[in-house]
Amino acid sequence: MKIELHHLKEISLEQVNAVSRGKGKVTLSKATGKELDKRRKQLETFIEEQGFPAYGFNRGFGHNVDLEVSNDHLSKLQENLIVSHAVGLGDMVRPEIVRMMILLRAQSLCRGFSGIRSILVKQLLKLLEHDVLPLIPELGSVGASGDLAPLSHLALGVMGQGKVLYRGKIMKAQTAFKKAGIEPLQLAMKEGLALNNGIQFMTAIGLYCCLKMQTYLKTACIQTAMTAQVMLSTETPFRKDLHELRPHPGAKKTADWIFKLMQDSPLREAHREYHIDGEIQDPYNIRCAAQILGSCSELVDECLNTLLREVNSVTDNPLVLPVPEDSKEKSYQKYLNQYVDIVSGGHFHGMPVATRIYNLIQAMGIMAGLTNQRCARFVDDNRNKGLGRDLKWPEMSDELKAISSAMMMPEYSSAALANAIWGEAMPSHLFNISTNTGQEDHVSMGAGLAVRIMKSLPKLSYILAIEMAYISQAAAIRKRLEYIPSKVSVSQGIRERFKKIEKNLGDITNPFSLDIQLKEKYAVDPSLRKLNPVGESILSEVSGIFPIVKKDRVMSDELQNLAELISSGKLVELASKYVDFEEVS
Repeated sequence: MKIELHHLKEISLEQVNAVSRGKGKVTLSKATGKELDKRRKQLETFIEEQGFPAYGFNRGFGHNVDLEVSNDHLSKLQENLIVSHAVGLGDMVRPEIVRMMILLRAQSLCRGFSGIRSILVKQLLKLLEHDVLPLIPELGSVGASGDLAPLSHLALGVMGQGKVLYRGKIMKAQTAFKKAGIEPLQLAMKEGLALNNGIQFMTAIGLYCCLKMQTYLKTACIQTAMTAQVMLSTETPFRKDLHELRPHPGAKKTADWIFKLMQDSPLREAHREYHIDGEIQDPYNIRCAAQILGSCSELVDECLNTLLREVNSVTDNPLVLPVPEDSKEKSYQKYLNQYVDIVSGGHFHGMPVATRIYNLIQAMGIMAGLTNQRCARFVDDNRNKGLGRDLKWPEMSDELKAISSAMMMPEYSSAALANAIWGEAMPSHLFNISTNTGQEDHVSMGAGLAVRIMKSLPKLSYILAIEMAYISQAAAIRKRLEYIPSKVSVSQGIRERFKKIEKNLGDITNPFSLDIQLKEKYAVDPSLRKLNPVGESILSEVSGIFPIVKKDRVMSDELQNLAELISSGKLVELASKYVDFEEVS
């Protein structure tokens, strides 16, 4: 994908996603390059010739704002800012996120309000072109005066310092630059501050998590439709006309997906008549799935909308704004129409993003809880409609069933993972710690929150993988069972006989009641013992990774591989051949 950055144009999620995967070629438009350099020249005239005191240009940083810096040391001021602020710790973030950070910083700077040279944006784009990715530690940002530490590590790469990932190997930036034919860039006045004053670190992580959550949300809807089929549930809770009566957009969307994903199901048709199924309503884990997953969908969408707004925002400080032509301020008169106004503000503060990123851990916790409840139901022979205890293979002898655990334990792991996600839901953005001797007395803590959410994503994929394993096993058992079990209404005559028995039992010294439930078995033709085409297509893909459990075995690696399949989006891709996830009728 070819992407041209222009100071008057926004970039899209599709473009950001392409660049993150190394699939985008990004250039700076000539018009924007000229505009940046024109504005830069005006600033240099204003600052250097007039000696105007400006934070970030010729004054110290943070609480050193009162310290003047001579023209001879303006470049060194910027270099010192970067090397002193590169104090990140912990694991390195993924290459996809680093690419996003580079693109987002370039996009913010190219808007023309940061007072930088065009060569700085071009240097960032050279890193993308040659895939020279600075190593950026996960921890160290409080998400307020920008993601100072992570973005300083990014800026080190711009300068040809620090370490980078290049062609799959970690090396010194200087070495990678020589191999790639890139010249190190010496930062000029304000450019160091322009690089590290922003929240592109937490924004990039948030975008990465949103894209993953979109995959997991669609997967959860696919699995809801498949679970509903093997649990002999109905599609009526997902009808369009029903959801028009309570038109929450997320619920309407997920209900539409699930309803379509349940169509043409032979197994559903086998029990469509009420007297066969004998159930009036399904449990909430299926009946309310659209309301539950719909809420998650809205949380993700709300976060994504905020992040895309942030992608195309200008976030450093101070910013350079045009002086109104009709301004009568005396301080402007001499330089009116020659240079622009330097304004200090707080666009680098991460709270607008932090509050929305928190949406994602809420959505993850809700989805994890829903999936875990369904896993618990699969192994419960009182609630799984004839699938048997722990989904043991029906052809096992009673003796083998007695010594087999079958699929008892994955539900334990599901519970542990759900609890782990809930434990990660601490709202860090509500707990402020003042920094920089009180100058930065309210910080967002959004960066740490974003990292924690990112690290929780695999846990959700594991939970979804566990449910998919249960679905696969349950579907295979349904194909072996010759009948559908059903609750049956007891006739009035039989009820009267039960009452007489209970009365007689109640007359003895130790009374007890008699609870009798009759069940019938409805024969099902083999052609009706299967899921719909989309479900069978997914089962075929899953079976190559997680075979049917006919005897006890180690399942850990298989579940891990199944989680990777889900995370890759392969199941969503398969389902997309049958359902358009982008359009909701």
